[in-house]
Amino acid sequence: MSTDDGTLALVVDGVEVAVGRDGSGSAATSSPRPYLHPVRTLAGTVVSAHHPTDHDWHCGVGVAIPDVDGVNCWGGPTYVEGLGYVRRDDHGSVEVVHAERHGTTSAEALVWLGPDRAVVLREDRMLRWRAVAGGWELSWSSSFRTSGDTAVRLGGPGSNGRVGAGYGGFFWRFPECTAVVVRTADAEGEAAVHGSVAPWITWSAEFGGAPATIRIEAVDHDDPWFVRAEEYPAIGSALAWNSPAVVQPGAALVRSFRATVTDGGTLAG
Repeated sequence: MSTDDGTLALVVDGVEVAVGRDGSGSAATSSPRPYLHPVRTLAGTVVSAHHPTDHDWHCGVGVAIPDVDGVNCWGGPTYVEGLGYVRRDDHGSVEVVHAERHGTTSAEALVWLGPDRAVVLREDRMLRWRAVAGGWELSWSSSFRTSGDTAVRLGGPGSNGRVGAGYGGFFWRFPECTAVVVRTADAEGEAAVHGSVAPWITWSAEFGGAPATIRIEAVDHDDPWFVRAEEYPAIGSALAWNSPAVVQPGAALVRSFRATVTDGGTLAG
């Protein structure tokens, strides 16, 4: 359901479980882009963070890519091999150019723009949400296309030389939380899960004393999982863990996920 201010309200069983925003309130250096925030459990526990003080460019749940043919569509400083993080005027943005919303489905056409507002990438995004046993489920699919007849390189610090920092792609920033347990079917803990390839990942924690669990399933791809727990709380799917993903003309690059949000402890596999 769209609201008067253009935001998208995701409602499950009469509860507003998430709000889709266009990113227009973000600073240029945080690479403005659409995202979901707040994201809530059915009991109302907020499980997403919004412009946290440690990383202003982290925005709820969404897709961000640090290097789109040289354009920073993640936000913050840019990682340069041999130099480390460098502050540059290379920030892009992502804008919705068309949206169709019907019931519990949202279909959007987006453009990824460079600092000069030239289109560097196109995306078709589909969101669906529904009630499931014990909580609710978000289905997210992003289909990336070139804007012309030239391949587009999607990368980040991992593919640009920073070992173990392959963030970029689908990303979920959590608010401050305690008693964190992050695991896959065969690994548990940040060190074990970070960089691993597994069909799903779960994050269980107490958010302001209220326990909740988020389970993210990768659909038809096997990108490594990105995990941060000690430095800040977040999980993501690494589109370019140690090498760039390349979008070829005439061939879409698709990344899809199913996320289940429940009140309480860790979900069973």
